[in-house]
Amino acid sequence: MQKKRRNWGPLTGCLIVVVAVFACSIGSVLGFNGVCSAYFPERLPYYPGAEVRSEVHNFINAWGMGITVATLWTPDDSNTVRSWYGVHIGTYLRNSVDNPSPISYLGRQIARVDYNIARADDGVGTQIILYGTCLN
Repeated sequence: MQKKRRNWGPLTGCLIVVVAVFACSIGSVLGFNGVCSAYFPERLPYYPGAEVRSEVHNFINAWGMGITVATLWTPDDSNTVRSWYGVHIGTYLRNSVDNPSPISYLGRQIARVDYNIARADDGVGTQIILYGTCLN
């Protein structure tokens, strides 16, 4: 009597497909998270010398995929801060259109940014709120 051989082909193939799907999914998440992490600091930087009062995010890391909100404070007046952001953001956008990089192009497609500048609650200095969302 001959022993019956088990055919592992379909099981092995299925396992390979599951591992490949898992690896591609992890690779995509890490890749997009890296694009977001590289894009946000260029597009929406922290004001020079500002104190970080809070920073919250809802995914892997701040300024990666998901939502990030940072609250900053500076002793500078709000007009100075507004002017700095206007010049910086305008320069970045012009440069990213004139000399597009893959990060700036893809970042503009998958990320959204906003900021708010106002007098601090205690009336001294300026509060800056930076908001970024990427693939959310």
